[in-house]
Amino acid sequence: MKKERFLSKSDAHYLVKDAEKILSQDRRRLLCQGLTLGGIMMLTGCDISDNADVENVLSRMSRFNDRIQGFLFSEYNLAPEYTAADITHPFPFNAFYGDEDIPQVEGSDYQLEIRGLVRDTRSWSLPELYRMQQESQITRHICVEGWSAIGEWGGVPFRHFLTLIGADMRAKYVSFRCMDDYYTSIDMATALHPQTLLTLTWN
Repeated sequence: MKKERFLSKSDAHYLVKDAEKILSQDRRRLLCQGLTLGGIMMLTGCDISDNADVENVLSRMSRFNDRIQGFLFSEYNLAPEYTAADITHPFPFNAFYGDEDIPQVEGSDYQLEIRGLVRDTRSWSLPELYRMQQESQITRHICVEGWSAIGEWGGVPFRHFLTLIGADMRAKYVSFRCMDDYYTSIDMATALHPQTLLTLTWN
């Protein structure tokens, strides 16, 4: 049975506080951001598994959100950063499997495979990635399932990595597939944002 997650009062409070730090006072900007966030909030808790019409609406709303977010996006808008005292303990474990089924990855054998519109498609080992420029930040992770938590993330600035492998920055999206078969994507503007990391360490 799928476990439903909903936004807690505590999470909602912190999300609003973070939004207050980011949102400008410009009315047009606030309206656009409100429309984008409002569409998401309106659909919280919706069961779309067997409803093609709702899937259609969600798809159109997602495209609308993409356009609005593209209009609002700026590399100068940074997520709020926190102190070590703010880190969430325990940090929530979230996956489509239980704790007992977490896949074990042997770090010495790990290879990051590269595909797509890039000049250099060779694979990368963990030691190679650790030798690259590293940065860290303490920021809030906001899950699409409606919860949030603060953690410390460290790794390679993703813009630096994409530049190094000769990625075509004209591509619209960067997709990821994990060894546990989870997959997702982010748009190129987000991939190039100064706070986006190829994360190698956590807390």
